[in-house]
Amino acid sequence: MQTTESRTRVRYKDTDQMAIAHHANYVVWFEIGRTDLCREAGFPYREIEDRGLILVVTEIVCRYRAPYRYDDEVVIRTSVAEAASRMMRFAYELRDASGERLHATGTSSHVWVDRETRRPVTAPEDVMSAFVPWLG
Repeated sequence: MQTTESRTRVRYKDTDQMAIAHHANYVVWFEIGRTDLCREAGFPYREIEDRGLILVVTEIVCRYRAPYRYDDEVVIRTSVAEAASRMMRFAYELRDASGERLHATGTSSHVWVDRETRRPVTAPEDVMSAFVPWLG
C-alpha cells in the first residue's frame, strides 16, 4: 500500500492560549493529505469537479494521541482505506517531523455525487483505478 506524505506547520492562529493546536485543525490537516493524494493519483479535486463529480464528506473520525504545539511540523500520511464504486474512505496518520511520534489517526468517508443533481453516482472506472496503489 502506497501512502502520500504531506507536511505543514502549526501556525500561531491554530493554537489556544497554551500554544497547543486546536482539535479542529486535525480535520484541516486530513483535507491537506486527501487533496495531495488525489493530486498524486492523477485526479486533483479540480479535475474531479470538472468531470461533474464531487466527493461529499459523510463521516470524519479522529483519535487524538498527543498534542501538537506552535511551530511543530505536522507530517500527514494518507492512504485509501476502502474504495467502492460509490464511496471512498481515506485513512490518516499525523506524526511529528521525524515520523516517529504518532499524534493522531483518523478516517474520512465520502460519497461520489453528481455536481449538478447532488445525487450519489458511480465513479468512472479510470478514476477509481487511479486510487488502487493507495488502497490498504
